[in-house]
Amino acid sequence: MAVREVHLYTDNHRSGRYLQMTMDGRVSGSDAQSLNSVMELKSVKPGNIVIKGQLSSLFLCMDGGGLLRGQRHYVEADCTFTELLLADGYTRFLSSHHQVPVSLASKHSPDQHSVPFTRFLPLRNSLAGQSTSEQPPNSERYFNVDSGDLFGMGLNTVGSPQFSVDN
Repeated sequence: MAVREVHLYTDNHRSGRYLQMTMDGRVSGSDAQSLNSVMELKSVKPGNIVIKGQLSSLFLCMDGGGLLRGQRHYVEADCTFTELLLADGYTRFLSSHHQVPVSLASKHSPDQHSVPFTRFLPLRNSLAGQSTSEQPPNSERYFNVDSGDLFGMGLNTVGSPQFSVDN
């Protein structure tokens, strides 16, 4: 299965954040893309994915209360998420076992009843020289029938939630 290397961007009416995971397993939001916000998404079965921090090599996991953490060992019940594609281009990740959405909102946040940072826009990793995946330059197009991205849609660099493309 193909691994998608992305930054998971989320926002509400006030601010935007990138999901990040540090080496000690803490999961939080960052104002800017960083090495800690590069995530690897891998399909484990249709509709279900595993999210892994590229730098930390930790799996994103969730307990029954919705608390996110990074951990070394994959546990299917805590570390598998259903990927729900939304009509607005965002994605919602729902714990397959606990049925709780991945969220960067604090449980005590005043925003928890509005848009609680549960919709993510997977943005291609654009940190110069930091990508570990082998991808051709944007000008080189091809069709890989074994790819999960048959039409090369992931080859365009998305710079914002408005889907602008770098020129």
